[in-house]
Amino acid sequence: MPSLRERLATYFTSLLPVRVLTRYNMRNEPAFVANQLDVDRLHDILRQAEGGDTRALFALYRDVLLSDSHVQTEFAKRKLAVLGEAMSITPRDKKVPAEVEAAKFIEGFLDGIPGWLKACSHLLDSVLWPVAILEKVYRVEGGAYVLDRLVVVPDQLLDYSTGSLRIRDTDDAGNVLGTTHEPDRTRYIIHRGHLLTTADNWGGPMRSILFWWLLGNMDRDWWARFLDRYGSPFLVGRYDVGDNDSRSVLERAFSLATKLGGLVVTKQTSVELQQASTQSAGDAFEKFHAVSRREISKLILGQTLSADAQATGLGSGVAKEQGSVRNDFKQFDARMLSETLEDQLIKQGLKINGRAGVRVPRVSWGGESADEAKATGELLQNLSQAGLEVDDSGIETVSDRVGIPLRRASRPQAPVALPLTALSAASPLLVASHDATDAIARAGSAPLALAFRGSLAPIRRMIEESTSPEDLSRRILENYPDWQAGRVAALAEQALIAFAANGCARAARDVTTST
Repeated sequence: MPSLRERLATYFTSLLPVRVLTRYNMRNEPAFVANQLDVDRLHDILRQAEGGDTRALFALYRDVLLSDSHVQTEFAKRKLAVLGEAMSITPRDKKVPAEVEAAKFIEGFLDGIPGWLKACSHLLDSVLWPVAILEKVYRVEGGAYVLDRLVVVPDQLLDYSTGSLRIRDTDDAGNVLGTTHEPDRTRYIIHRGHLLTTADNWGGPMRSILFWWLLGNMDRDWWARFLDRYGSPFLVGRYDVGDNDSRSVLERAFSLATKLGGLVVTKQTSVELQQASTQSAGDAFEKFHAVSRREISKLILGQTLSADAQATGLGSGVAKEQGSVRNDFKQFDARMLSETLEDQLIKQGLKINGRAGVRVPRVSWGGESADEAKATGELLQNLSQAGLEVDDSGIETVSDRVGIPLRRASRPQAPVALPLTALSAASPLLVASHDATDAIARAGSAPLALAFRGSLAPIRRMIEESTSPEDLSRRILENYPDWQAGRVAALAEQALIAFAANGCARAARDVTTST
């Protein structure tokens, strides 16, 4: 009779994707639609998406991202804030060996997946897109199930005509068929990285920037047309009312002006060169264009200062506040991505390899920003000064915040002070040692006073900071370069004896006082 593990392996093998379903021929991509877009066409595309056909909407999203450098750059900033950090896999409880072993297994499970960074980048598309989907493909290797690759599911294969998310079927050549199938969680990773709860076919967060993008680009086009028409001076002819001969002369002269490079007119007519006020008109276009860009930046990054330099006033704190908002976006994106990977990939990887019942390891991306890490360090320091310390269970939380594995430092045990009478009872030699210490202190007090006075006063600090007699000699030579090496060695020896004698005297007094 097969074992439980063998039966589980057989069951999950029947569920695992062993053949790639996502075969998409890029010739099926819709043509570029942004160059023919106006307000009426945009409303038509949105209505089609609301009805369940999102192909034109996702094609427009593609065109906006590819054709606008500002949108593309801001979107890249949003992604790189997460992908630029190192990903770490940690057990839920480091004291449980099974969970520690599961975390190590998942590190190997995810290591070396082809296109892993690109797959995570596609999942992060859903911070603006309504949804992003990957197909999981496994293989058997060494008796274990290994993730072979993650295949991007193109947006053009998504279908909402039935009222729910489905994926269009394709043939082996990648041509789209007329049938669809429901995305099974055992085969697909489905990620929604935004806070909206509206249906996917309504467009997600990206929908809100479409009109700003359209008006901003139309403004740019209008500005170019304006400059093309009024950027150069134009001619104005004047003639008397009813003087048709002079008018004819002006018309012929204007028609020949581009050929001759000049004008030939009668004395009864006059010509003036007029220049349109392009500066004031250009300022208006530029301001509107800048406003549209700032609105796009606010949606993608939550702030605008990282895209445009703006005067906020000395000490206003606006930059710091906007930086904290951007960091909130980063933390949210990282947590949402980690939750999706834990629930839809790592949990399955543990089950199909016979590790069911173990809590899923935690996935994290980087840690706090530099300012937040500094604030955490100051908080821990203040707690220590107040007589408080982080409990062992809280060290893991602090490690997650700073992004560095931490552990409690080993502390040397403090010596226990015992009365001198008790010590002397245990060892009679201690009383004699105490008397000898007094003698050394008395003998060393005179050299000590001489060593730490006047120009030799810095030697006391050198003794406290030195790690060895040789280090002390080196420090003395650096501060007194005119001295001979023999004199330095003698002075170092004398100072060390006096310093040690003084310390012994203090220790003896402390023991006597405690007694």
